[in-house]
Amino acid sequence: MSTLGSSNQTHDGMQQNSCSAQGCASVDVVITCYNEGLFIKEAVQSVLAQTASTRIASIVVVDDGSDSETIKVLENIRSWDPRISVYFGPGGNRLPAQRNLAIGKCSGPYIAILDGDDIWEPEKLELQIAVLDRDKKIGLVYSDYYTFADGDPDSYRRVNAIDLSTAENQTRAYFLNDPPIVPSTTVFRRTAFEESGGFDEHVKLFEDTDLWIRMSRVSRFGFVDTPLTRKRYHRSSLTGASLDVMQDHATIALKAVLDDPELLKYVPRRLAERARKLGNQHYILANPAAARKLLKLSLDLYPFSPRTWASFLVVWLIPNLSYRLLNSNLQTRRRALGIHESQ
Repeated sequence: MSTLGSSNQTHDGMQQNSCSAQGCASVDVVITCYNEGLFIKEAVQSVLAQTASTRIASIVVVDDGSDSETIKVLENIRSWDPRISVYFGPGGNRLPAQRNLAIGKCSGPYIAILDGDDIWEPEKLELQIAVLDRDKKIGLVYSDYYTFADGDPDSYRRVNAIDLSTAENQTRAYFLNDPPIVPSTTVFRRTAFEESGGFDEHVKLFEDTDLWIRMSRVSRFGFVDTPLTRKRYHRSSLTGASLDVMQDHATIALKAVLDDPELLKYVPRRLAERARKLGNQHYILANPAAARKLLKLSLDLYPFSPRTWASFLVVWLIPNLSYRLLNSNLQTRRRALGIHESQ
């Protein structure tokens, strides 16, 4: 794993030579922030430490009505580098509107997103920009990433995101598999973003999934099979563990079908996979009743998944034994989500 303070002069030299040959397309970095004063410094430092730093045209931080402590941190950050600009909003805009606002402040051909509590590995932009430079058909590049718990540097866990780059029908592949593509792992072309309509500001949850589905219709996806982002989990970031989000998953699926009716037949499988993953997460978080409910829903929607049947049988038939047998692995995964036994 790379360290934040590392640098690589050879990488920089390679970037400069490549830029000279290909016109050196610039990238704008957009960072959203809400009450992330404890984390935002490390996020911005990870941008400034990029081996492809010379390709960065601007770093746009958009705040959505944070507390006074966060505001103080942001006031200090914008003095670090002339490329950094900070915009303070009144609050209540929500994430899709904030991201659209930030991207609207940019003018370069490439856009990279970073959430205010996540961290980039130093070679992140270099490796992903190279993919965009090589192939103009690719509109979005994502990567694998680590999850870790805030305050627990030993809890890093690789996610092993699915590579969709070679799929013939990437819209269908993404709709069914949802790798996942986390915003902080992405770099995309402005043209693909604009052609797909940007973030839908009416979507409450999974606005990124909604955008990626639309973007998959106008461009190809690229993938870097290396963890290039560290996604931080803390108590306020665990919204995805709620049972209530299944209705939001359904909303995104049906919204996609309205634009592409061919996806309708895949809706049960997509929602079944979402229910399976949520059920497994509840199992990890020691909530077997919720896990059973979600895994049963998954099988009702699509009863042909061996992975769902395996999880279902474990949770329903031998929950206590499985907790004992998998104790070490479960503790590791809980730590990566910011959950400790004392909680």
